[in-house]
Amino acid sequence: MIIKLVFGNNFVQYISCSTKVGRKMNYIQDDFLNWIFDEEKNKEYWTLENGERIHPNYDSTALVDWLNNVRFKRGKANAKLITNPQLPGKKNLYF
Repeated sequence: MIIKLVFGNNFVQYISCSTKVGRKMNYIQDDFLNWIFDEEKNKEYWTLENGERIHPNYDSTALVDWLNNVRFKRGKANAKLITNPQLPGKKNLYF
């Protein structure tokens, strides 16, 4: 399933994942946001200033990484970034 991710300011990216995962993305999005804003669990996707974490800095790469390596460790998601989608997204998520 192709999912359109809208980050605001006309910044749009697309990911592909299994249909089973894609159908649940509205619910999964909340879990992702909780993870991305948790300084203890997410250490990679933060903006640093003077060595301190200021705020999360993420795009679809972070969501794909989280789906494949945190949420569905056993290969259920198989999510990937799509640079030039041939079909429109079946679902839109807004961040």
